[in-house]
Amino acid sequence: MTFIDAVTRGILEDDANASRPALADADRPTLVMGIGNVLQGDDGVGVHAIHRLQNSIADWPGLRLYDAGTLGTTLLVEIEQADRLVFIDAMRMGSTPGTVRCFEDEEMDLWLRRNKAGSVHEVGLSELLDLARLEERLPRRRALVGIEPGYIGWGDLLSGALAGVLEEVERVVVQMLRKWNLNIFLAVNDEDFQGPGA
Repeated sequence: MTFIDAVTRGILEDDANASRPALADADRPTLVMGIGNVLQGDDGVGVHAIHRLQNSIADWPGLRLYDAGTLGTTLLVEIEQADRLVFIDAMRMGSTPGTVRCFEDEEMDLWLRRNKAGSVHEVGLSELLDLARLEERLPRRRALVGIEPGYIGWGDLLSGALAGVLEEVERVVVQMLRKWNLNIFLAVNDEDFQGPGA
């Protein structure tokens, strides 16, 4: 069974869409999802990043922070309820470990659909978004924050190559949310913050 079959079957069996009705556009939140397995070293960086964000911007109105783990059938419901969506995940991009890159909207869609995926999660993400697109409930704005991993293997700590990367991911996410007109205040030095692609 493919991932998309599993998602579809899960929706039919659980009647997930019926249990959470569609929201009006004005009520749809901005959703930030951290993806990964925290028991697989740097693969869990997305989840670690969400935990950091929960300590800094969790109380901002209209913002939902979500520990998505290693993906599951219930995530489609969360995605379809969102107006804006940010994924945070470890991705093989051919860069130095600890590199952070941000892909937005169509650029993100193209990255997830490329022939050689850099993460075991990317196929699942692409199919989840395709399902939301089929339902005409794709989030209006989308971004993928990718972090080049150093070590992926047994262990619940990030590798030394990713030391300090969570602060950078936090800044990149907050800059993206500000760009999308979420006036989030964060105690960072904007002059030192170069942002994605710097």
